[in-house]
Amino acid sequence: MQKKFCAIAAALALGGLLAVSGSAFAAKGFQHLSFMGSYLEKHPTVVNVWKPWFKVVEEKFPGKLSFDYFGQGHLYPEAEGLSAISDGRVDFGTLRPSVFPGKMNLLAAPALPGMCPNAIVGSLVTEDLIRKFEGVRAEFPKGTRHCFSWASAAYQLHTIKPVKSLADVKGLKIIAWDATTLEYVKALGANAIRLSSPDSYLALSKGMADGVLCPLAPLRSYKITEATKNHLLLDLGINTFCMEANEQLWNDMPADMRTWLDSEFGMKMALAAGKSLEDGAKRDIEWMKAQGHQFFPISDEDRAEMLKNMAKFADLFKTSECKGMDPKLVEDVLNYTRERSAFYQAEMKAGKYGDYGM
Repeated sequence: MQKKFCAIAAALALGGLLAVSGSAFAAKGFQHLSFMGSYLEKHPTVVNVWKPWFKVVEEKFPGKLSFDYFGQGHLYPEAEGLSAISDGRVDFGTLRPSVFPGKMNLLAAPALPGMCPNAIVGSLVTEDLIRKFEGVRAEFPKGTRHCFSWASAAYQLHTIKPVKSLADVKGLKIIAWDATTLEYVKALGANAIRLSSPDSYLALSKGMADGVLCPLAPLRSYKITEATKNHLLLDLGINTFCMEANEQLWNDMPADMRTWLDSEFGMKMALAAGKSLEDGAKRDIEWMKAQGHQFFPISDEDRAEMLKNMAKFADLFKTSECKGMDPKLVEDVLNYTRERSAFYQAEMKAGKYGDYGM
């Protein structure tokens, strides 16, 4: 009976807290807001973009606005992101559309194989797409407010034993971190294993898997570099991420605070995150080479075969993932994604964003 009473009291207290959250924030300011990304604290985007930006925020709004960083899963499981941001379990939280198949369909376009070659192009295309199409924005959960997007670096295959060609991939047990990547692993001819990124090192070190399909950037932070020292450079595609704010919290902020944050978010933060991932990948490759890692560029013949095998995913995007949606909207999103990818690739090749060897 006492336990039941305590449970009811706790529920009433939580309800009261949620009911007065707006006025409470207005009274005490917006300090120590939770900001949950998809990375561990040692990840280059956290170290080189978000945490330095937190200091800029505190200098701009001293004693009024500050952020505390939380890594993936620290406040809630990634799969609960759609509801966790809306219900206030986090103030600013990340959504990874590929974790929610059937719910954030249009944002799968930039992540199609061969669509975006790197994190910079992928980040700019994804944010551009969201700002262009109301139909894309409508896919975000109610109770959230979009801040910015970014994309991972290109997906490569990281294995315990050397893998130098697509033929070597056949039959291997390869880890995938989401439902979309799981299908890509199967298309490569490997046996797919669905695991979370933090669990990958243990599975690899125990011999439960032969490798993992993921970008270069998270390898060191998840200790995967200790288990996999061979890398087949597929440049398969990118993955998309979106940073969303709790809408009630956002609306409670003073107008000048919201205006300034808007000027910091959007394409500006998308580019910063994309650059951090590409810069981090370059640094990590040099570090890994010094540790005896081997890198094997995919041959032109294998790349052509890989993209041929992956072409079905563009058709599935239209006929399956976006089934029941306005066909014109789907086609417009797909065409716009291709167009903007070509545009940002041309800007990269011209050196607009730095020397990235394109």
